[in-house]
Amino acid sequence: MPSPIGHALGGLIVGLALSPRPLSTPGTPGTPGTSGTLGTLGTLALAAVLPDLDFLWGRHNMETHSLGAAVLAGLAVLAYTRGKNPRLALAVSLAWSTHVLFDWLGSDDTPPLGVMALWPLTSTFYFADAFVFEAISRRYWLDNFIPHNAWAVIKEVALLGPIAAALFYLRRRASAAKVPGPKAS
Repeated sequence: MPSPIGHALGGLIVGLALSPRPLSTPGTPGTPGTSGTLGTLGTLALAAVLPDLDFLWGRHNMETHSLGAAVLAGLAVLAYTRGKNPRLALAVSLAWSTHVLFDWLGSDDTPPLGVMALWPLTSTFYFADAFVFEAISRRYWLDNFIPHNAWAVIKEVALLGPIAAALFYLRRRASAAKVPGPKAS
């Protein structure tokens, strides 16, 4: 299961891939949920990390780690923006879904293994056995706690960082191409 850094990168990737505005354009004043692209990127990074709040009530990898919860998160954003920002609602759902996908593709060393990806339709746990991401250890008393988790985060950044960087570069390049040059007199 990836770290919050890996999950946040998943949200950033969604935001960079879907945001319709140039990176420097502010949002529409007075419209909830349109604080500009940089605010939107932060919102999506947060949405990708939020499923892990279930640690607080001891049900990790359960209901919040599902596509059903991703849909509910999108509906909450749609309600908050009073229906004025369906694109943001979709992006939040997709960012939340990256958490489900990454945990499904990751290593898991705490039973029950996997995620309840299809909740509320089923409470079955799904685990890909792909081991794309390392399991983040919460066993701080073990000797290898810091080296293991540091290595896991380095792998996440090495895998997801280039994707985020490439999308950021493409967005900046597209934004620069839309900026009009000085007018000739």
